[in-house]
Amino acid sequence: MQKRNSRGQTEAEFLRDYDPGNYDRPSVTVDLLILGVDETYENLKLLLIKRRDHPFLDCWALPGGFVQMDESGYQAAGRELAEETGLEGIYLEQIYTFTQPKRDPRMRVIDIAYLALIPVVPVTAGDDAREAAWFNVRFEPDALRIFSDDNRVRMEYSLTQKVFRNGVVKYTNFVPSCRTEERLAFDHAEILLEGLLQLRSKVTETDLAFNLVPEAFTLPDLQRVYELILGKEVYKANFRDKICEKVEETGEKGKSVTGRKLSQLYRYKFKES
Repeated sequence: MQKRNSRGQTEAEFLRDYDPGNYDRPSVTVDLLILGVDETYENLKLLLIKRRDHPFLDCWALPGGFVQMDESGYQAAGRELAEETGLEGIYLEQIYTFTQPKRDPRMRVIDIAYLALIPVVPVTAGDDAREAAWFNVRFEPDALRIFSDDNRVRMEYSLTQKVFRNGVVKYTNFVPSCRTEERLAFDHAEILLEGLLQLRSKVTETDLAFNLVPEAFTLPDLQRVYELILGKEVYKANFRDKICEKVEETGEKGKSVTGRKLSQLYRYKFKES
């Protein structure tokens, strides 16, 4: 027996008469926070594109685009990542859903932000961008800095700590304020900051950092990746104690980028669940 609602409709009858136009429908986009580490292990790198059209014409922004009707947010993020970098099978994780009503001046747009960790590869701009380039990014206690000497671009945000309350729980977060003429488009500074905070909180409890080194790596280089993410030096002995169960020797040696002599090469010890 089919169930009927208060108007006596079956589900099929309800759907036949349903008019989606009775409700406003926001658009949905994905934005990609694509991070890598440069070949010298001196900088955490951020991939940005320069916008070709309004809004934020000629501003640097995170790569992204609209979610198509036949794909999920994750599928859209993977498609955009492949279009921007040519890479597939890359670590991709949702950061947060950004829903401020006026975050996009065109219309009501809900944005799903994703974090991608990839090797630093050559990139070319897509159809909706003038340029695509890797920038250095520094997350400091009181500032967020994004800069590129090649492009002669520097963007800086001061960070103010604010306490927020969720039920009985209080937590501290950062609010960025741009202090340079050039700035990221839309709310992409907030997306970048949230992604860096999440990456920093997860890196010591997960194996995320292995996505930022080659298949064969030295421990000094891996340690440097952790230091770039955490924004501080890591004590060598403690680091190796924590990492030893996650790596295995390759039987070969290689030149450490951060060292002066040949070091044992390791690989990530993949464990099937």
